[in-house]
Amino acid sequence: MNIRPRRPEDLAQCVEALSEVHTVDGYPHRSPDDPVGWLSPADLDSAWIAERAGRVVGHLALVGREDALWVSRLFVRPDARRSHVGERLLDKARERGVLMLDVIEQSRTAIALYERTGWTLLERRPADWTLSDGTRPMERLYISR
Repeated sequence: MNIRPRRPEDLAQCVEALSEVHTVDGYPHRSPDDPVGWLSPADLDSAWIAERAGRVVGHLALVGREDALWVSRLFVRPDARRSHVGERLLDKARERGVLMLDVIEQSRTAIALYERTGWTLLERRPADWTLSDGTRPMERLYISR
């Protein structure tokens, strides 16, 4: 597996992988109308992909917000899980220094990954957005160490 900076020509495979993840996991909660735009938000600092045999199997972006770098848009294709793709992407991102991330409490698999890889829980808080059913999920805020 190779971890490298994402290039524009990777976006089609990233969108395909995102669609698979959304179908299996419901992440992101609302399927984006413009997945390429969702993968490249205005506050994007950098993005990496994990590839195996020329196929994108994972993605991670860093965004600048609140005077910090935040992990965003982290996902791994279902058929590539349990092969340390998420860990390797997080390791690459951590080379940038201390990072932040938030995750909703329903994302148990992601929470297990963050806690297994040494992220520290700072707080639990209501999200500043709502689910499609109108409820406000609880999210966990983590910092890398």
